[in-house]
Amino acid sequence: MSDNSAVLDETIHQSVRLRIMTLLVSQPASARVAYRFIQRTLDLTGGNLTIHLRKLREAGYVAIAKEFRDEKPSTWIQATATGRQAFARYLANLERVLKGVTVPGAPATIPQGRPSRPSP
Repeated sequence: MSDNSAVLDETIHQSVRLRIMTLLVSQPASARVAYRFIQRTLDLTGGNLTIHLRKLREAGYVAIAKEFRDEKPSTWIQATATGRQAFARYLANLERVLKGVTVPGAPATIPQGRPSRPSP
């Protein structure tokens, strides 16, 4: 593909990080999400989640805050403005890539609504 504007951001494109970013950007910009919520929702081990959050933080896509509540540690994750912009670019570029894909034998357009069922 020669169109550089459609290059996918590899930091986001990795499947676990894509799921993390999707979860975070689906929240209001000011919202922070608990580490444990992300871990449970995405069914990730603590080590796996930590590694991917570190990569997203290094890219400037997430902010991580550690706090103590009732003498218990809590970790909060938030998509940064840079992360939200990168995610929006990623989606736009993915759409461009997908629009350029043709599958031999596939219909030219995707039907809208529910697929029809064959008659018994």
